[in-house]
Amino acid sequence: MRTRELKNKSAALLCCLLLAAMAASVTFAQQMQEPGTAVDLSKFKLDLVYSNDFSKSQEIVYEESFVRTLANLKQIRTALPDKQAVWIAEGRGGVDIRDGKLRVSPLPLDASGNQLKSEPRSHMVVWNSAIFPADFLAEFEMNPNGSTNGLTIVFVCAAGKNGEDLFDLSLPPREADYKKYHSGAIANYSDAYWSRNTEDEAATNRLRKNPGFALVAQGRSLTTGLAGVTHRVRILKFGGHIEIEIDSRIVLKWDDAGKPLGAGRIGFRSMEGVSLITYDNFKVWKLSKR
Repeated sequence: MRTRELKNKSAALLCCLLLAAMAASVTFAQQMQEPGTAVDLSKFKLDLVYSNDFSKSQEIVYEESFVRTLANLKQIRTALPDKQAVWIAEGRGGVDIRDGKLRVSPLPLDASGNQLKSEPRSHMVVWNSAIFPADFLAEFEMNPNGSTNGLTIVFVCAAGKNGEDLFDLSLPPREADYKKYHSGAIANYSDAYWSRNTEDEAATNRLRKNPGFALVAQGRSLTTGLAGVTHRVRILKFGGHIEIEIDSRIVLKWDDAGKPLGAGRIGFRSMEGVSLITYDNFKVWKLSKR
């Protein structure tokens, strides 16, 4: 009898140790970080490298204008974006600059900026034409304009996964197809900071490293509530350290223990479910140690 009791106790102890080990193995990415204060910039020197308040007209080009479909239905790039273009749009919706905002619509826009509601909806990705430094602070304002569906993401450090330019002719067209951004031919960090797809998704801010769709950190989104509110998003990256700030509060921090991504482009993604997304006051600073 005593031997059986000892075996039972040993089994119970082993189970407890196993559960403790499993709990200890929960990755940082699976833990929900709680909001903190604003990003601390006191240890950095900031040099402004880009500023856009959308007060002036800017050239916008569409990926489809430099993509050709072959007889076998394969699509290839035929040219680079116009060097004068400030924004490169991927997807079949509409993009314009109006009333001091960059407007991104899941529907095409007419010459007056009205949505063509008879047309099919589309996911959208809009890239800025600049290549930004590896160490930076980026900030922008966005407003979902009352959207009750959809999701928004910001991509940073975006380039070909083998170091190519994002618009290299060897890279396949992306057409705002999400899997081509997270598990395709390009590398980037992506942060999903606003959503109305589900309650759980709306409540979280999710940082991923791509390609691979690896969830590396998550925190409270701070973008729930009314859907017509302007939010300020800030992304700090220095070496492998990344911080995401929403409305002056850090929602997550993460250190890339692998090979951190370097210089690249910044782009804004919105799903077809949104009504209209507007962006303003987009700025990027190069960071260096004080």
